[in-house]
Amino acid sequence: MNIGIAGPIEIACLKKHLPNVTEEECKLGLGGTAVNVLIDGLINEGHHVTVFTLDYTIESKYSISGPNLKVIIGHCRTRSKMKWFDCWKAEILQIKQFIDEEKSNIDIVNAHWSYEYAIGTILADVPHLITFRDHAQTKLKLTKQPYRLTRLLMDRWVRNNAKHFSYNSMYLSVLINLKGMVIPNPIQDAEIKTARKHPSYGKKIKICYIANGWDSRKNPKAAIEAFYIAQKTYENCELHLIGSGFEPAGANYNLVQKKGWSKNVHFRGKMNRSRLMEELQHFDILLHTAREQSFGNILIEAMSKGIPVIGGKDAGAVPWILDDGYSGCLTDVKSPKIVAEHIIRLIVDGQYYEKLSRNGIINLQTSFSQEIVCKQYIKEYNSILELSC
Repeated sequence: MNIGIAGPIEIACLKKHLPNVTEEECKLGLGGTAVNVLIDGLINEGHHVTVFTLDYTIESKYSISGPNLKVIIGHCRTRSKMKWFDCWKAEILQIKQFIDEEKSNIDIVNAHWSYEYAIGTILADVPHLITFRDHAQTKLKLTKQPYRLTRLLMDRWVRNNAKHFSYNSMYLSVLINLKGMVIPNPIQDAEIKTARKHPSYGKKIKICYIANGWDSRKNPKAAIEAFYIAQKTYENCELHLIGSGFEPAGANYNLVQKKGWSKNVHFRGKMNRSRLMEELQHFDILLHTAREQSFGNILIEAMSKGIPVIGGKDAGAVPWILDDGYSGCLTDVKSPKIVAEHIIRLIVDGQYYEKLSRNGIINLQTSFSQEIVCKQYIKEYNSILELSC
């Protein structure tokens, strides 16, 4: 099958499929971890993929090709206010144009997120699948910004005009309530390791909190305060804060200092994915106190290393990913005291720690592996093409 993918990607994550890619080209892309893994998996299954994507540094259409992968990149404006004003019109028209030019080479286009990539795909009038990866209304409610209002309007247009939908979590499927398959984000099979043994009591326990942004939705203050409380029971531990907003000596570092919560707390800042995956294996617990999560890729990435996860019992897709507590520790992220109790339980209860580590690996192998997820997408593409005939 010749599959089109419209969405943000990272060239560096796909370089094995692009034998002539340069070091400079590997810097291109706007992210999209789950999309990168999907593209890699589709190629591994024997399909040809054409990607329609954007980048801030590209001024005009730019293509990179390999035997089974072609990436077409357009320009994404950096001036946010201009994009808000015209609802990403320039970006949308580029995606539409790229798809129009490749129509004879693709059978279907799968657009990711319900914004510029989806609108461009729908306007190109090709067989399509729109994959929802967040809930625009909830994001606006939790982060009241003009950007989010514009995104909500784009999302509503997509809902009214697209023909086929999928969701990366059951949570999103229920919220959006349009007919469509639930197909989760994948984790590469090679990244799924073995379960862990409980760290010996008395060992320094390394806990990580990983998110991009410091806001009420990400809820980092609850993680830091819970860690501060937990240290009163078990002092030999560290909390490492990773992501944008957690730069050493930044504004949020100073805030934590003023609160008196900085003991054994390390602000690490933003990391690229390859470095993050290397760092992740050195941690013992993932603390994830987000109030709402449409998926949360870091959850499956941590579980793939055998790391037990603490996540919110009412935090959107988190309970679904953690199999209602079978594969992770569900807690009340509104209460730092309760979160602290769960941190301590994982530190002192070896059987519980090892059970969550073991169950997390099993959960990934049966529901989130790259091979399983890609086959679900391929099945859905075929169903859509049959309906389009």
